[in-house]
Amino acid sequence: MDKNKVIDLNYLSVLEITGKGAPDLLQGQITCDVNKVNLHNSCLGALCNAKGRIISSFILYLIKEESYGLIGPSKTLIKTETELNKYSPFYQAELKHNKSLSFYGVEKNTFEDFYKKKIGVDVNTVQINSDKFISYLNKKFILAVIDETDSSVFNNQFEHYKDSNEWHLDEILSFNVEISEKDSEKYTPHELNYDVTKRIDFDKGCYTGQEIVARMHYRSKNLPRLNLVESSDLKIKENMTVNNKENKKIGNIVKVVNLAKKSLCLISTKDKNLHTPLKVKETNSALRLN
Repeated sequence: MDKNKVIDLNYLSVLEITGKGAPDLLQGQITCDVNKVNLHNSCLGALCNAKGRIISSFILYLIKEESYGLIGPSKTLIKTETELNKYSPFYQAELKHNKSLSFYGVEKNTFEDFYKKKIGVDVNTVQINSDKFISYLNKKFILAVIDETDSSVFNNQFEHYKDSNEWHLDEILSFNVEISEKDSEKYTPHELNYDVTKRIDFDKGCYTGQEIVARMHYRSKNLPRLNLVESSDLKIKENMTVNNKENKKIGNIVKVVNLAKKSLCLISTKDKNLHTPLKVKETNSALRLN
């Protein structure tokens, strides 16, 4: 991608939680530790139901004191708002969707060259004027959160690029799966490697679904895991079924990017299933471990 281009991520939005009780509301409901979030450090997180299944996933960042933002797919953030509003009356906190923000994928090297600032593990969040830039999972691209009320510098310097394949490829290679509306309450955190990508903080204390998630983590064996596979079939889609050679379901395709000559996919299945030929039920396409 050209250095002056950024990827338009218009499927994202932000839910703001503001007020004196905002930290306690979030700490009691989401999987990451709110106390570890500050102006220079953001965290990946998720919201689970009482059965330990993921309702939504997001990036948690600090806007200012007693004000937090959850960045995620717009439709699942609506469900997030509904769930958090069940508890917000018990806290001094207000929830609202900020529609003045836009989201873009920017190559990390492009950001550092243009703004002359470093971003990475120690400082994964940088604020420049009204805009925030967030790095996570050592990805090639970082997330730019742009305030459209004061976006002239950003919009004048960068050309918006509508094709998001490079962003989604970067997500797949980083084993990052965001929950879509169709996937809400379908998966447990371990099925999507949320323990590996540290969306789950096992030291933070209680949150909705915590007991079940912790029990799976410490007691269960042979849990489904994410695996990277590829296929020559360019019509493979997310939520298709993975079968073994006996046509028995052994997993699901959770994320796909269709490239020029192949499809690259993340599938969720148990390790024992990787020793047999894999195929997609709906298309009868072969899958190969990458």
